[in-house]
Amino acid sequence: MSVHFSNIVGTTPLTIGSAHIGIVAAGAKLSRDVALTFGGKSSVTIAAGGAVSSDAAALTFAYGAKLAVTEYLRGAWPSLPQHNTSGLWSNYATSAGAGDATSDFAGTSFTTATNEAFVADRVDVIGSYKETVAFLGSSTTVGVGSDPGKYDDMIDDIADNLHAAGIDTIGLANVAIAPDSLLPQNEISANPSAISRFGTDVVPLPGIAIVLQNAADVDLKFSCDSAQTVISGDRTLVSAAHAAGIKIYLAVIAPTTYCNGQNPSGFGSRFPAGTGEDLQRELLNGWIASTAASTVNGMPEAAPGADAIVDIATPITDPSNTGYMLPRYDSGDDSHANAAGQAVQAAQFPAALF
Repeated sequence: MSVHFSNIVGTTPLTIGSAHIGIVAAGAKLSRDVALTFGGKSSVTIAAGGAVSSDAAALTFAYGAKLAVTEYLRGAWPSLPQHNTSGLWSNYATSAGAGDATSDFAGTSFTTATNEAFVADRVDVIGSYKETVAFLGSSTTVGVGSDPGKYDDMIDDIADNLHAAGIDTIGLANVAIAPDSLLPQNEISANPSAISRFGTDVVPLPGIAIVLQNAADVDLKFSCDSAQTVISGDRTLVSAAHAAGIKIYLAVIAPTTYCNGQNPSGFGSRFPAGTGEDLQRELLNGWIASTAASTVNGMPEAAPGADAIVDIATPITDPSNTGYMLPRYDSGDDSHANAAGQAVQAAQFPAALF
């Protein structure tokens, strides 16, 4: 396997003084680990805006093992590229000035739990793989709403389903960010949009063959965009994917708070069905599901042109009030499905889809 380190949003060079990859036993403790090298050396400097992959590391593991990348950054830096894990799993840091602890197999030096992952952004596993499938989206794709530390989110459930069917030749890559918009003009929390990230986070993935687009909920609920505005973004991604030789699947957008006003009295309360609060999502989903030209808000729209449509919305939608999830699948915020809901969504990805 090889570990990919990114400084793509960094403003200064970063020096990795030492790095390891291992198998998690519990917390910060590892059961096995190996040192990483870069062109045969233990250290490497990544230029601002750059990235680097380690040499292949001889570490084997069984399905379901948890991998840990341990890194020591030498020198000083004004800020670090980071990815928030949304509380779904923990990483661990040493105290300031602790020095190089990458060989601390027992993990006793790593005294601070954090939701942030720094610099390391993917692990490329060497094996007999047919293809890689990327999942591009926001917090509803990351897995927010599932159980922290349980790995029972939609994407992990899809992997479990494939493994149970005896299919271990498909790599699944979760390239979602919480929160993340589809459109560049709606970027929030300094996160580049799904469209902006497509060329850096999807196209370079080894063996990439399919990408699922599920980012538009943020554009609907935070930016109050019309269905047509989101459609323009979907068209951009469909064109970009096909230009790169990648199949693109569009997800039917599940119930989400629309335009910051879905709940009349806070989360847990509901507008009556048919009051129009969810109209733009319904119009967008009608277009996503169309196979011919359709009309959206009175405007003609050509068919999506995607390679497949995956309906992860209907199975968790309350048929008595379609702007909301069924209560048994709602994590409690009217936006994110809980673990049970994400398991139902994962079931909409049969092996034949890959």
